[in-house]
Amino acid sequence: MGACTITGGMFSTDSYSTVRGVDKLIPVDVYLPGCPPKPEAVIDAITKLRKKVSREIYEDRFGSQQKNRCFTTTHKFYVGRSTHTGNYDQGLLYQSRSTSEIPLFLGDLNL
Repeated sequence: MGACTITGGMFSTDSYSTVRGVDKLIPVDVYLPGCPPKPEAVIDAITKLRKKVSREIYEDRFGSQQKNRCFTTTHKFYVGRSTHTGNYDQGLLYQSRSTSEIPLFLGDLNL
C-alpha cells in the first residue's frame, strides 16, 4: 500500500540488503499508489479486490467442479473428466512397453 511499497521509495536501488518493490517478493493483487494513499484510492482498491476475489471464487466453484486436472507424461496440462468412479484404473498399474524396455545402469550412480 503506497508508493514506497510499489517503487521501493528511498530504497529504490537493488542491493544485497534491499529490493525495489514488494511485487518482487510476494504476489500483488492490487496496486495502491500515493504517499500516503488518498481515502478514495483505498476505497477503489478495496472494491477492485472484492471483485477479483468474487470472480476467483466463482471460477473455482463452477469452472473446475467436474474436471480432473493433471499433467501428462509430456508435461502438458490436461483437463479431463472426473476419475472418481470407485473402480481402479487397471491400465495405470502396468508400465507400457516403451518405458519397461529402458535399461537401468546403476554403475553410473555414486551410491
